Amino acid sequence: MNERVYTIREGDTLVLQCLVNGHPRPQVRWTKTAGSASEKFQETSIYNETLRIEKVQRMQGGRYYCKADNGVGVPAIKSIRVDVQCKSF
Repeated sequence: MNERVYTIREGDTLVLQCLVNGHPRPQVRWTKTAGSASEKFQETSIYNETLRIEKVQRMQGGRYYCKADNGVGVPAIKSIRVDVQCKSF
């Protein structure tokens, strides 16, 4: 699995896409590991091809997984590492 690395500045909008196709149409689920244990995103799953986080914070950096599953065959999983750079004043 090839991991993509996405670097963003703190306060910017993070947009990750997981474009999929298949028949029947796969359901896309985003999950996250690493970062702050208190972060709400870890407790919920986002079911959408596009994950959008406004005003991203440093603690939201980490590894995001996009899983596409249509119930046929093996689900496809893509890993994206997000590095959030601190704002410099």
